[in-house]
Amino acid sequence: MRVNPYLANQMYLNYSDRSGSDTDSSKSILPSGTYSNLAAAKYIKDNDKDHDGKLTSDEVSISAAAYAKLDKDSDGYVTIAEMKTALSGEDDAIYSFYKNGGATSGKEDITSSLLEGTSTSAGSNASLYVKMAAKGYISAFDKNGDGELSASEVSLASNAFKAIDLNSNGSLTLAELKNALADDGESIYKYYKKGGTMKISTLTSNLLAEI
Repeated sequence: MRVNPYLANQMYLNYSDRSGSDTDSSKSILPSGTYSNLAAAKYIKDNDKDHDGKLTSDEVSISAAAYAKLDKDSDGYVTIAEMKTALSGEDDAIYSFYKNGGATSGKEDITSSLLEGTSTSAGSNASLYVKMAAKGYISAFDKNGDGELSASEVSLASNAFKAIDLNSNGSLTLAELKNALADDGESIYKYYKKGGTMKISTLTSNLLAEI
């Protein structure tokens, strides 16, 4: 069942008016998950530029750390299910935000704030950035969709390609790319933390070219 956010708020406010001082006006009385599910759907709708029902890292403004945390299966896309999982238990915070003026209050969007709150320090999560970079690189250049990269699909120098291709079979796998980028997790994090806007696939290309 689809829930209209305006009607949901009105339902709560009407209940609050009738219930007296025992009602906590900062909390929603609607079924658990109502507001978090609405926020998840709204976030995808607002940011889904290609209208495929999911979000790539290039479609959102949250940090690389927050995106990597969201993308639970590390497939390079954030789905509605992953959004709902990330926002689970945040109904009261979301309700309170919109009850107090929401986006018109001049505050940062509540969903973005909550998603950023799921990220942690680069040092303890460098592997998240490495995984995100490797997945993004394959997604950007894998022309035949086999999940691996041949020399003809990338613009790497021959010596760099050979250095990454550990088993010398002529294809770069996700594992080989993650291995090649193993020491770059913090560098990727710092780049985006400082406001970098380069696509992660381009940044990864630059890092791999230095091997």
